[in-house]
Amino acid sequence: MKVHEFIWDTVTSIAQKDYQQLRVLPDEDLLYPVLSKDGAGYVVKVPLPKLVKGEFYQLHGLYFDNDDQSVEHMWRVFKASLYHAALHAAYSDFARYAPWAKGKEPKTATFCVSLVEDYKVTFNAVKSWPGVVGDLAYANYVSSMRMGNIEEMTDPAQRYATKLLLTLWGFRRSDEPSEEDTEIDLLAARVASLVRESIRADPSAADRPLWDAAQAVYGSVTRLGALREVPFLAHMESHGPSRAFDSRLMDDPGAEARLKSVYDALGAATPTPEEEQASVNESREFFEMLADTREKASRVTGRLEDLMSLTRLQGVEFPKGDYGTFLRVRASLSGPIRNIRDQLRLAKNVADETAGHESGQVDMQMAMQVVASGNVRNDIFTREESVYKNESWAILIDASKSISPAAQTAAEVATCLSEVAKDLIPDKKQWGLYSFNNTFQVLKDFEEDYNVDTKARIGGIVQRNATLLPDALSMCHRLLASKPTDVKIMVVVSDGHPTGYSGIESQLVSTIKNITKTGVLLMGIGVDSRTIQDYFTVNCVVDSPYQMMKSFVKSYLQLSSMF
Repeated sequence: MKVHEFIWDTVTSIAQKDYQQLRVLPDEDLLYPVLSKDGAGYVVKVPLPKLVKGEFYQLHGLYFDNDDQSVEHMWRVFKASLYHAALHAAYSDFARYAPWAKGKEPKTATFCVSLVEDYKVTFNAVKSWPGVVGDLAYANYVSSMRMGNIEEMTDPAQRYATKLLLTLWGFRRSDEPSEEDTEIDLLAARVASLVRESIRADPSAADRPLWDAAQAVYGSVTRLGALREVPFLAHMESHGPSRAFDSRLMDDPGAEARLKSVYDALGAATPTPEEEQASVNESREFFEMLADTREKASRVTGRLEDLMSLTRLQGVEFPKGDYGTFLRVRASLSGPIRNIRDQLRLAKNVADETAGHESGQVDMQMAMQVVASGNVRNDIFTREESVYKNESWAILIDASKSISPAAQTAAEVATCLSEVAKDLIPDKKQWGLYSFNNTFQVLKDFEEDYNVDTKARIGGIVQRNATLLPDALSMCHRLLASKPTDVKIMVVVSDGHPTGYSGIESQLVSTIKNITKTGVLLMGIGVDSRTIQDYFTVNCVVDSPYQMMKSFVKSYLQLSSMF
């Protein structure tokens, strides 16, 4: 199983939603989880553990040593972030709060809704997904231990909201409270109890209990002022910057008792030694998988950077994955993909004369030579057979800013071509898929499998920056030239408008000419633009994948006549 596949399967199984209603975007450059929506459903962005300087990991702003114990702690926090986001996708409908939130101070209202919904989805987990509750409780504990001295917060509303957050989840952290703080502590305890009671009354079929809980929180916060920041536990969704956490764990002499109180708050049992060992084994397996993914990407990057020296490209990148988008696009194009694939299968099997058979048509010239020589030979027959053409494909997708107006069409064409190549070229090492702008981006390298990780990159293509088309063509040509096949085809998907430096148009003409001289066959697919016809002899212009079905097959047949 691949990293992206594990994350996707984990979130979708708990959310009980498929790609039509959910997208999951892992990102090692992200600090905290983010929950949003698109036109179809929830978009879950989750931070990946990030290896820093090859020595330790960073997750949710916290640093972990690269040893078994630290990695196991991080593993549990990471899983909790997936579980929590998935539970929101399964049970939350934030639109239910719109009538209640109307006219209220935005940050404070956001805190109230978040607090109520976070507890509600966790309560649903206790009932429906008890196996995840232990990791959620442990992540609550880790987040709480990153709190500094709450009593040093000068803003009373911020101090109270932070205390209420901790109290709701079963504990709080502070030094000796003053008399004023004691009143705040008591208020936090009363409001937390009211929230729990409202949620446990099963508000799934009614909005009023949720509104009452949110109003109780809102009223208790606003009596002290408006929030400038929305505090949240680090494995839960972010609502903007929050200084409630620092980047290190606080010392806690009462850690064991405090951890037990957090488990008790959610009704979770502390792990048995056997469960702890199982978690260690799982963490080791996941982080080995993560390391293997990183190592393979590093090897690809190193190899491509060696080929980049003669171009103006500024680096090698791997697009951030969006597997849900890939699945949506592929599902919408199932018809065109099937039709293109079927028609190309026919085109790839051509009638050729083959010799060396003991039956078929007699080659008269060869027969006379055999008679004259007196030798006994059986290679005087020829017959027509269907012969499979051994091809290599390099597919290059424009991901520059200039193609942004046709970004959806470009993504659809990329998906079509990858699905067709997967079926028509059985050897995975004989086709590669790349995109470009001012960098060279790996979607599916020649040396990679076509799997969930590579498909997610296709779904994650983002259009930006300049269009260094001749440089990307040179890179692709170098990769394709190393393939041990007689027929090498490069398919370029672009609007045909190179940008980035002076004289780039003439450089494109020169590059195409040089590539053609090597015997590589070029096909240009113009996306909502006929400019591609100015550069590529074999070309087609498409404004939809349905048009591509006819145009691409026609262009491929034209290309086939050249070999």
